[in-house]
Amino acid sequence: MTENTQYKTLVNTWLKSKQAMITASTHANFVLIAENHLIPQFGRRKIGSITESDIQKYILYLYNDGRLDNSGGLTVKTIRDIILVLRLSLTYAYKEKVIPLLNWDMIEYPKDTGIRKVVSLSKDDEQKLIQCIYLHMNRKTAGVLIALMTGLRIGELCGLKMGDISLAANTISVTRTVQRIYDKRKGTTYIHVGPPKTKSSVRIIPIPSLLGNIIKKYMTDNPNQYFLTGKTKPTEPRTYRQFFARFIKKYGLKKVKFHEIRHTFAVRAIEIPEFDIKSLSEILGHKNVSFTLNVYGSANLQQKIKCMNLLNDLL
Repeated sequence: MTENTQYKTLVNTWLKSKQAMITASTHANFVLIAENHLIPQFGRRKIGSITESDIQKYILYLYNDGRLDNSGGLTVKTIRDIILVLRLSLTYAYKEKVIPLLNWDMIEYPKDTGIRKVVSLSKDDEQKLIQCIYLHMNRKTAGVLIALMTGLRIGELCGLKMGDISLAANTISVTRTVQRIYDKRKGTTYIHVGPPKTKSSVRIIPIPSLLGNIIKKYMTDNPNQYFLTGKTKPTEPRTYRQFFARFIKKYGLKKVKFHEIRHTFAVRAIEIPEFDIKSLSEILGHKNVSFTLNVYGSANLQQKIKCMNLLNDLL
C-alpha cells in the first residue's frame, strides 16, 4: 500500500483488519457506510490526494444531498457516523506510514438543529399496559414487563437466558444480545448472538421482588434456555417487535414502539427523587451519566414543575 493506493483498496484492507476487533454489528455497519457512501465518493481517489478541504466539501454535500433516495440531506448524526469511518480508515493508512496525518480539528459540521424528543408512555398508559399483561400473562408478555421494570433493550431481552437470572439475589445479568445483521456485500441477513456492543452494556441489574415472583413462574432448570422462548433457540428482535405490536393493537393499548418501553422505564425512574441518576445510568448500560442526562434530563417536565413550585415559599 502506497499513497497512490485507491481509497476502496484502503477501506477494504482496514475493514478486514478490524473484523476480529469489533462486534459483528459494528463491522456490518462500517461495511454498509463504506459501500453506500465512501466508496462511491472516494473509491478511485488516491489516498494521498484526499485533503481536509475534500472532506469538508463532502460533509456539506451529505448535509444537502446525501440521502441515497435523492430526497435531500442526511442528519448531522448520520454524517458524523460516515466521517468516522473515513477518519478511521485514513488514520489506519497514517499508522502504516503511507500518508501524512490529516488535521481533523479543521473539519466542521453543520449545526445540529434536530430536536430529539424522548417518547414514552404516560403513567396512565403504562398502568393500562401492566394491567393488560397481568390479565394475559405468559412467557412473552412477562418479557414486556421485564423491559418495563429494567429498561432492557430488545436485543438484550431476546438474549436473556435462564442462567442469567438469579432469583436468590433478584438480579439479571446482561451478557449477550440478539441481532439480525445485514451483510451488504452478500445481500443477506443473519441472526447473531454475541456480547453487547459496549463494555458498559455488560451489567447486573437488580430487579424488584414482585417482578422476581413473576419471572419465577417461567423459569426452567436448563440455564441455556432463553427466557422468552423456553428453548435453547432465541426469538429474534424483529419477531418479538411484531408480537408486541399485535398485542397492543389487539387490546386497544396506546401505540408505542418497543424501544419506547425502555424510555418509559427511564422516565419513571427519573420521576422518583430517591432514584439517583448514576444508578439509572448504570442500569441502562449507558457509557456515562452525562449521556443519560442528555437523553432523559429534559424529559421530566412534571419534576421540573415541582422543583420550581418550591420557590413559592420565597414569595
